[in-house]
Amino acid sequence: MKKQEKYTPMAEARQLKTGRWRLYKTPDLFPARDRETGAILTFNSLTEARQWWLQHNPGEAPPHEAIKCSKGGAYFGRDSTPTLSGGLHYHLSHSPEFHRPSRRR
Repeated sequence: MKKQEKYTPMAEARQLKTGRWRLYKTPDLFPARDRETGAILTFNSLTEARQWWLQHNPGEAPPHEAIKCSKGGAYFGRDSTPTLSGGLHYHLSHSPEFHRPSRRR
């Protein structure tokens, strides 16, 4: 089990249950809004979301895709750090190593 370093990007993209994408401004994870209407923006693809971000926030890095727990499917909050096991990200309590029974001798 290996802990990942914390990374604070300017924005991150999260996929909604409907399959659409939403952008969040970090570190407080406020959803990106249309500057004219105030509506929360959603996009059909991650590429579309990144293109919108770059067009409206020139000079900033494109948003990265937020990391989900491989078991529970929840996103990691700003105060939680994913655990890497077998190339997959887990919350500590969901990792395979956490649930592996210890061997008795």
